[in-house]
Amino acid sequence: MSDALTEVLRALGAYWSSPITLSIVAVCAASMGTLLYVFLTNSRNTRLRVSLLTGFYALTIFFWVFIAASLFFCITAADMVAYASEGVRSAAAAAVLLALTVSLVLSYLVWRFAARLVLRRLAPRPLREDERWIADYTNLLARFEGMSEVPVMVVERPEPLAMAVGGKRATVLLSRGMLEILDREEVETAVAHELMHLKHHDAEFKVFSTVFSRILFFDPFSKFFDPAVHREREYLADEMSGRSTGKPAALASALLKIADRAPAPELLGGLSIVGKGRGLFSRYPPLQERVERLLLLSDLLTAG
Repeated sequence: MSDALTEVLRALGAYWSSPITLSIVAVCAASMGTLLYVFLTNSRNTRLRVSLLTGFYALTIFFWVFIAASLFFCITAADMVAYASEGVRSAAAAAVLLALTVSLVLSYLVWRFAARLVLRRLAPRPLREDERWIADYTNLLARFEGMSEVPVMVVERPEPLAMAVGGKRATVLLSRGMLEILDREEVETAVAHELMHLKHHDAEFKVFSTVFSRILFFDPFSKFFDPAVHREREYLADEMSGRSTGKPAALASALLKIADRAPAPELLGGLSIVGKGRGLFSRYPPLQERVERLLLLSDLLTAG
């Protein structure tokens, strides 16, 4: 047993002191640092920022799978790694290949099918005849914003929910509970908020990052930086909704009414317009600050 452990330790030492392995780690770190730097210095280019964060997630997966695969090969093939002349090179190449394959396949599957799974799980229904005005308003606003028509569907849940789901067929979802407690103007501003998420590609990223933050539960990025990005996108969607409808005070009222009811279910973590949680780990900005910003915007629009 001690001989096997000694061999594994020797393999780990040879592997992690190799210039090949250290170069791979350095390239990953430099690439992630570059992506974050470009993200932070392009605050107004929303599409680029979402693409950068998506690439960052894929690179993060590659990095952690590479670490795990490296440890696996050092343990299962310790004799080859520790003593064979090509051992470290072979193990590193295998770890890179495995990490690249897993990160690409996993990223594609999540990006391609996660939104569809959300829709399937919520099982929304089409609008009824008395709800058709929501679709008419949504399509009118979408055309004004230079977007394609966006279908609106209703989720038969008592909790007040409003969310945008991206993917091949972008959709705005509203819950029966939300339609029951909001008046018409409040519903319009909530719909506008979700349309802004679709326009700025937040909806796709929200689903993508929600899945990956659970897969990478141990990754510091998903614990600190990712929630901060979600809070920023909520502020922007609030502001753009208020400006496009001219009714930021109605959105503030809607947020307060939604927050006063049952919180969004756990399965929608970070996707609904209002959710529970606060502080560094919350994907939602403080409700009071959101309301204050919207009321200030209302005063500015009125004064203008």
